[in-house]
Amino acid sequence: MMEKIKGIRRETWLLILLAGVLLLVISLPTEKEQEPEETKESARRESTEAAEYADQLEKQVEELLSTIDGAGRVEVMLTVESGGETVLQTDSSGEERTVRETDSQGGQGITTEKSASTQTVLSGTGDEPYVTKELCPKVTGAAVSADGGGDGTVKAEISEALEALFDLPPHKIKVLKRVEESEKGAVP
Repeated sequence: MMEKIKGIRRETWLLILLAGVLLLVISLPTEKEQEPEETKESARRESTEAAEYADQLEKQVEELLSTIDGAGRVEVMLTVESGGETVLQTDSSGEERTVRETDSQGGQGITTEKSASTQTVLSGTGDEPYVTKELCPKVTGAAVSADGGGDGTVKAEISEALEALFDLPPHKIKVLKRVEESEKGAVP
């Protein structure tokens, strides 16, 4: 048998190798796998929920900031992380087992085996998971346009209010002087 293998010419080995590479290339997937529809729908829902949350929050912040002395009319734009987080109740259990072994020559060994399992707790009314808390998307930046945005004191108060409300660093907050529609086209 070995003599037959040794007797195969170089060109034959090259053909066998090329045939193997060809089979490998043919077996590779040609189309990009598409995301499951559930994943796309979930991402769309999270995006819509985050946008609705941001809109609601912007209105509340506009109402609050417009009460600052000298701020005047205020418009707010907030950026938020995509989607919030739902924390589910889980039950965890674990087990640890230690085994001491002695071989025939007097050597000793210790083996420790660990196992753990986690299960989601379901509500008593059905197959729905038990939700312990829901976290809203985190605000990551803010832009404010205010009538009094050109005044340093008003600008500082608006910025400090946003820092306190959302734990934002100052470089993630921009306060601008609001310009009326009629003033936009006017050249000074």
